[in-house]
Amino acid sequence: MPKLYLTDSLILTASCPAGKDQEIYWDYPVGVDGQIRNGSVSGLGLRVTAPGSKSFVHAYQFNGKRYRKALGSPVVLNVAAARLTVGQRERQLEAGENPDFEGDNPRRAHLLTVREMIDRYWDSHVRELSQAHRYAFTLFTASWLKRMPKTVTRRGQHIKKSYVDFGTIFADRPFAGIKPLDIERFQKQFTSPYSHNHGLKYVSALFNWAIRMQLVDMRNPCNPIRARKVVRRRRDYSTEQIRQIAAHIFYPVLEAVPEIESLSGFQKRNAALAKAVVLTGNDQMLELCNLMGILFLTMARPSDLATAKFEHFDLEKLIWHKHNTKGIKLSRSVYEYAYRSVPIHARVADVVRAQRIRWPESELLFPSHSDVSQPRNNFRRGLTRFKALKGVPEHFQLYDLKRIAISLMLTGQGVSHEAISHYVDHKGNLETTMIYDLGLVDPLRPVTEKLGDLLGV
Repeated sequence: MPKLYLTDSLILTASCPAGKDQEIYWDYPVGVDGQIRNGSVSGLGLRVTAPGSKSFVHAYQFNGKRYRKALGSPVVLNVAAARLTVGQRERQLEAGENPDFEGDNPRRAHLLTVREMIDRYWDSHVRELSQAHRYAFTLFTASWLKRMPKTVTRRGQHIKKSYVDFGTIFADRPFAGIKPLDIERFQKQFTSPYSHNHGLKYVSALFNWAIRMQLVDMRNPCNPIRARKVVRRRRDYSTEQIRQIAAHIFYPVLEAVPEIESLSGFQKRNAALAKAVVLTGNDQMLELCNLMGILFLTMARPSDLATAKFEHFDLEKLIWHKHNTKGIKLSRSVYEYAYRSVPIHARVADVVRAQRIRWPESELLFPSHSDVSQPRNNFRRGLTRFKALKGVPEHFQLYDLKRIAISLMLTGQGVSHEAISHYVDHKGNLETTMIYDLGLVDPLRPVTEKLGDLLGV
C-alpha cells in the first residue's frame, strides 16, 4: 500500500491499480515529488475501489485489536477535515475510549464482547472500589487491566498462576452469549475451594451489574453454579497453651549472644557472623512481641496496627484513636466518625514508648526496615521462631490473639458481653462477638468442683 502526503489534488487523481479490488493511500510526510511535508496524520488513509469509489479511513488499535473505520467520502470531507477528525479520535483512544463504541444504541448491546463489557464495568464501578478489590478482580477476571499488588512485596511472586482469567478465555465472545456451561468450564480450572468461590463471586458480580444496568437481557449464567463448601480447621487453645503464649509475649525468650573478644582470625570472623545472626533474630523477636502484646491487650486485628501511627496514641490518658475504622454507620454509605477511640492498658503505652525509641525517624508504629515511611508487611521469620518455642502450637496465627483475648473476657471476668462487643467494634452485635469464642473448658471447672462440694463427694 503506497504512503504519500495526501492533498486535495492527489485525491482527485488517485485511482485503483488494475487487477486489484481496492487501494489505500496512507497519509505520510513524503509527498509525490519526494519532498518532506508537515501535517500528516498517522492512521489516516484514502481508500479507492476498482469502480472508482473513494472514502477516508482511520486505522487504529484498541485493546490489542486492530480496527478500520470509514470516515466519509471526499465529497463531504477534504483532507484537512479528515486529519482533524482523526486527531479527535486519537485523543479518545489515548483516554482509553473506543471512538466507534455506540454506548447509547440499544441495538449495539447484544454485540458487546466480554472484553468490552469488563472494560465498561471497570470504568463505571470497580475503579472506585478498594485497592484490594481491584487487585482481586483483575486477578480472576481481567489480567489486561493495569493492577498493582496490595503491597509492593515479593511475597507470592514466585507462585505460578495455574488458571486463566475469565476475560482472557472469552474476550471476543458476545457477552450475551455466555452460558452456564462456559462458566462451568472457567470454574473447572480451580482446585482450591477458596479460588473457586472467589472466581465465581467476581464473575457473578460482573453479570449482575450488566443486567442491572440493562445492557443485556438475560439470566445470570453463574446462578446454576454452586459455590464449593469450605471446611476450616478450628484452631483451639488450652488454658496452659494460652499461659505459655502470654509468657513468651510479655517476657520474650532471646538467644544468648556469643562472646567474640577472646577469639582471633577466622574463628573471630565466624563468631562475629553468628553473633550478627543472633542479634538480628533477637531484634525480630522483640519487635514481634511488641506487636503481639498490643494485639493481645487491645483485642485488635493485625491490620489495625499496619497503619497505626504514634500520634494516634494518647499515652497520658491511655487512649488509642483507631484511624482505620469507619465508626458509626449513619446510612448505607455514610459514617459518622473517621476513627474510634478505645482505652488501652498501661503496658500498651510502655510498648508504644519502646517502639518510639526504636524508630525515632518514623511516624508509623511498625514501619518497614527498608523504608520507614511504609508499613511493615510481615513478621514471618520472627513468627517462625515464636512457633518453635515451648507450648506454642504450630497452628498459631497473629489473628488468634484477638480470639483468645475475647474468649478470656467472655468466661465470667465480670465484663458485660455488650461492652466487649463495642470495644472490638462489633457495635453491640453479640452474634458476631460470640463467633470469636473458643469455648474454653478450664474456666468452667469451678462449676463442677462446686457441685461436687455440695454433693459431698
